[in-house]
Amino acid sequence: MEKDIKPNIPSYFYWSATIALIIVFLIVGRSILVPLAWAILFSFLLVPLVIFLEKHGWKRPLAILTSLVLFLIIIGAIFYFLASQVVAISSELPSITGKLSVYINDVKDFLESHFSIIPQSGDLQKLLVGQAEKVGSYFLKHVTTIGQTLMYVFLMPVFVYFLLYYRELPAKFVKGRYRDRGNRESVSKIFFKIQKMIRKYLVGVLWLTMTTAVMDFIVLISLGVNSALFFAAMIALLNLIPYVGNLIAMIVVVGYALLTSDSLLVPLLTLGLLWAANILQENLVRPWLVGSSTKINAFVVLISVIVGGMVWGVSGMVLFIPMVGVVKIILEEVPTLRPFAVFLSDTSNVAEEEEPENLDTETGES
Repeated sequence: MEKDIKPNIPSYFYWSATIALIIVFLIVGRSILVPLAWAILFSFLLVPLVIFLEKHGWKRPLAILTSLVLFLIIIGAIFYFLASQVVAISSELPSITGKLSVYINDVKDFLESHFSIIPQSGDLQKLLVGQAEKVGSYFLKHVTTIGQTLMYVFLMPVFVYFLLYYRELPAKFVKGRYRDRGNRESVSKIFFKIQKMIRKYLVGVLWLTMTTAVMDFIVLISLGVNSALFFAAMIALLNLIPYVGNLIAMIVVVGYALLTSDSLLVPLLTLGLLWAANILQENLVRPWLVGSSTKINAFVVLISVIVGGMVWGVSGMVLFIPMVGVVKIILEEVPTLRPFAVFLSDTSNVAEEEEPENLDTETGES
């Protein structure tokens, strides 16, 4: 007779409380944790260059500072280009606003002629203007986040410098903390797999961003959309946020094409070709370049984006994906927690892990 499996209720409460405390800690400490998390990713990106310079006789502080300055120059050049393009596009606002008013009046006339519930007054335009004022007041209300962003910009290079300078500390900690050779090798294996995953993820993200920018630039320049390079770069950067970022970018680009072109064919073609490029990226390019690094399923990625946005905002939408990848590696390497890793793994990975067990069972029965 089979034994009834009774759930261990106290352990469930323990884990629920632990997860809740972690989320509270992430929210309360976001001012330090967000730039620290970005700094960890950037340090993984820069460490090969630092090691290369050190092998060629450079002192560690000089190698780190040189790598950091080169990185900041590249990032600064990208943001300068984006800011200059925004200024150039803002010069078109009068004509864009005029065309938007024409479209609003056309929509109002259409609704008035087909639906009697729409009054003849300018209520629709007032409603849209009122919503625009609400959006503007929202952004003005959150202008204070600029100070927080500047703090992030100041803290991140400092964190990157010290993370690169003291990069041997985790290995020394493992060596001093775990005297038993078996435990030391197990913990070292976890650190090694986390480092490998993050590096592979970063390389994949860089290639995905460049591939997305090139594909979308070809689409936009072939359709004659103004500022094609800027919008291609914007789509590529927003594409770092799975599911949500590309949708927002497409709405902006198609809306801009609609307000700056004389024909509806250009925005329709822009929508169709960008949608096709997005399907190709999400189903072929992203799984190939990024998906194989974290090996987490699409549902967990979506939950990570939502929870990350709630906890850390836009940074959380990007950072929570590799963080979940780290959690998955830890769950896989701890025997008592290994079953929980199944919920984070993609289906192909689960199938690969189950296949040897089936083969062993068949061999034993035969």
